Amino acid sequence: MKKIIPLFIVVLLALAGCNMPQVVTPGNTDEPPGIAPQPSATVDLANAVNATLTALAAPLPLIPEATGTPTPTSTPGKPTISVTTATNCRTGPGKVYDLVGGLLPGETTEIVGRDLTGQYWLVRNPDVPNGFCWLWGMYATPMGEYAALPIFTPPPTPTPAPGFSVSYTGLEVCAPLYAFRFQITNTGALTWESIKIEITDTTTATSTAHTLDSFRAYDGCILDINQNDLLPGEGGPVTNVNPGQLNYNPAGHSITAIITLCSANGLGGTCVSQTLNFTP
Repeated sequence: MKKIIPLFIVVLLALAGCNMPQVVTPGNTDEPPGIAPQPSATVDLANAVNATLTALAAPLPLIPEATGTPTPTSTPGKPTISVTTATNCRTGPGKVYDLVGGLLPGETTEIVGRDLTGQYWLVRNPDVPNGFCWLWGMYATPMGEYAALPIFTPPPTPTPAPGFSVSYTGLEVCAPLYAFRFQITNTGALTWESIKIEITDTTTATSTAHTLDSFRAYDGCILDINQNDLLPGEGGPVTNVNPGQLNYNPAGHSITAIITLCSANGLGGTCVSQTLNFTP
């Protein structure tokens, strides 16, 4: 029995040694050969965040500043224009061009160009869809990036049709003679060289005619002015005297005057007539 016990104890100790946990030392970190280390989800997230922060921290590319007049709004867009006073819009930059629209206070429209003088803007016509017109800049305020807008050559100025304006201004008296005074302005492109004034007093059924190769007016009995012609845009007074005056007082009568201007002496060339009805 004394020989068996020690052997039994040795067997028990050997069996117990097979079940004892191994102690891992800090230096035992080697992976089994042939197996690569796998990154954890935590490491992947950290790397993604770091990459995002790096991208956000990178300096943004500089945006070049506009070289024109700064726009009053923070959002750049097409240049526009407004006015403080109702302003006409024409087919060209000037009063000689036809009126085709207008811009009112409180309205805006897009600017597409300007003229060489900088006094007129080529804009979208506020009154005509898909149309364009020239807006006077006196009462206008451009907005947005308009400094680089193209300069447009104005269309040719229209040739005014031959014409004139006339108005009755009063009765001239050089007793016992009476005459009518008119103010005439050449509104066309032709120069007027001669005149005819046909007077009809419908109250007395009396008629007279004044024909002359100049334009003259009397103040009472005194010659006031004598013009050889009327140039485009020029005006002046005329009276139906020598010939054509009346030998009675026509005050209160119904008068019809037909005034004819011609581009050559002797009522030649191109002639235009107008009719006035008045009571002196």
